[in-house]
Amino acid sequence: MNRILKTLLIACLMSVVSMVAAEEDSGNIVVNKKNLRIMYLGDSITVGYTDNPHWNVPFKFGYRSRLYKLLKEAGYQFTFVGDSPQPWNKMSGDPTHGGTYKPEFDLRDLGQDHHQGGGGAPIGALKGWVSKSNPNLILLMIGINGISKDSPARIHALVETIVTENPETNLIVAQITPYVNTEAEKNKLVYDYNVYIRDTLVPDFATKGHKVSTVDMYSLFLTDRNNYESSVAPAKHSNNFNHPFNEEYDLMADRWFAAIEALGLEKNSK
Repeated sequence: MNRILKTLLIACLMSVVSMVAAEEDSGNIVVNKKNLRIMYLGDSITVGYTDNPHWNVPFKFGYRSRLYKLLKEAGYQFTFVGDSPQPWNKMSGDPTHGGTYKPEFDLRDLGQDHHQGGGGAPIGALKGWVSKSNPNLILLMIGINGISKDSPARIHALVETIVTENPETNLIVAQITPYVNTEAEKNKLVYDYNVYIRDTLVPDFATKGHKVSTVDMYSLFLTDRNNYESSVAPAKHSNNFNHPFNEEYDLMADRWFAAIEALGLEKNSK
């Protein structure tokens, strides 16, 4: 009887080993598979606006298209969520130029053109947007519209709302991009706002155990990217005011990706 049991046990073990080996050979082992629901939350820069309403600088989904590629290449399982209709609702011109233009890499073809960005949106407008799509990762970039000395208090209130209503959601708060270099007064407010996010807002929430981190988009637009105190560089804005060129959007995607990688989230391993 014991001999029979031993034989059966050995057979079972060999079967398991064979199955694992077969999966390894096929390259299909999935470790801690997790489906991310990523919400881009913010204003016109979240949408990817350029020099609207003219659209001489073509719409390419801002940083969202390159970030999609980076996440795919890195093995993440993810869905972009949100229900903003912009820019296709033509509230600020027609990015398709009457149907004659289509982005070469079009997130709509992949069912991934979902976001929660709104042109002209101030900080306070975002409070009711998060709960719509049940995200587990939020990429928040907001504050350039209506920037003032009150903006730090407003972003604190928004983050407080998000972490209270979504305590298990990872939230990355961007240090926002500046205005064109000629807008010195506004850019001083942007600088102060970003320093608050970096040095006070995020550390305070993280210390309390919330899943809040930050990413620096501001220094991409400076004359010296390694010096946060340097001045805003010229020729970085497609509308000569506050919207980046597509090249800058791609650099922003790289930084979003690095910030996501730093979270250590589970992803596919092949």
